[in-house]
Amino acid sequence: MLELATFHVPEAAPDWSFRPFLEHAGTVRITASDLHWFDCRRYSNRQEKTIDIGGLLGHVELEGDLAPLAALLRTAELVHVGKGATYGLGKLEAS
Repeated sequence: MLELATFHVPEAAPDWSFRPFLEHAGTVRITASDLHWFDCRRYSNRQEKTIDIGGLLGHVELEGDLAPLAALLRTAELVHVGKGATYGLGKLEAS
């Protein structure tokens, strides 16, 4: 995400060092989860074949101080994360 911000809006790119995020994430607990693997397919016009894609689908509840992670989580909501984001995958919602 840092690369995305740096490329598209270099004057407003956040100064994110990810080590503090990782260290703080270790203090956050998962209190509930119903994640499961979801398979789906898409057709590639370029490759002229069907491609299997999949990922985790469901909800996760977290407990702890999420304030230090708020900017990172909000950015992930806006740009989606991971492989397949261009196909609408990688969506997450914080509530």
